[in-house]
Amino acid sequence: MNPRQRRGVLLMAVAVLGAVAVFVMIAGYVTDIGRQVGPMTTSYRFTSDVAKNEPITEDAVEEVELPSKWLPEAAIQSFDTSRGLVATTDIPEGAMLQEGMAASPPELQPGQSEIAILIDAETGVAGKIQKGDLVDIYGTFKVRSTNSDGATQDVDQARVIVSNAQVLAIGALQRVDAPDQEAGDFQQNEVVPVTFALDRDDSLKVTYAESFATKVRLALVAPGTRSKQPGAADVLDGQKMLGTTKAAGNGP
Repeated sequence: MNPRQRRGVLLMAVAVLGAVAVFVMIAGYVTDIGRQVGPMTTSYRFTSDVAKNEPITEDAVEEVELPSKWLPEAAIQSFDTSRGLVATTDIPEGAMLQEGMAASPPELQPGQSEIAILIDAETGVAGKIQKGDLVDIYGTFKVRSTNSDGATQDVDQARVIVSNAQVLAIGALQRVDAPDQEAGDFQQNEVVPVTFALDRDDSLKVTYAESFATKVRLALVAPGTRSKQPGAADVLDGQKMLGTTKAAGNGP
């Protein structure tokens, strides 16, 4: 091997050693940075502004990978946008999703209040009505009526008290003493406290019905639909029933 070849081999060896040294330095630097940054984790960042009480949809947040040590302690790392949660405050674009930023939609709308009444467990609820359902509230009353001869009599009357009342909660079964008009004594009834979200006028109607109606019943409104508001046609009394029955019986 002549001197020129020996110099070439030496330069190649120096280049290889230099490359190894550079690789070791870079690997050490990356390892050091990784040690300082720590493990990565998933979080969520808002891609647009979300106003208070607006739903947090899939388009409003994006999933990002960030070092765990850089995330706020309250950062949310698992979020299901299908739950229908809403923003509890005005959230700017770029903010990280944290605990307390998302909550269930408010159950009460402006002008509404909670009101709870006792409903007969067997005829009024029957295990079919759940929280969040819309129901029509019916009441049956004893009303004093005057017939064509001027005589007064008590007539049974049924009417729609409130339509599309939202159920907020259904309580535990209770047993209460109720007057038995036929036996002149008291009997035990099984009732369930049901809480509704109603405005002031409907709250007064429901309170009156609970106090003076002989029975209060709930009728479940089909999901995705709403009942019409009660009117004069939604009142049925005993005289109308008897008149309809007699007319039907006298027909051909």
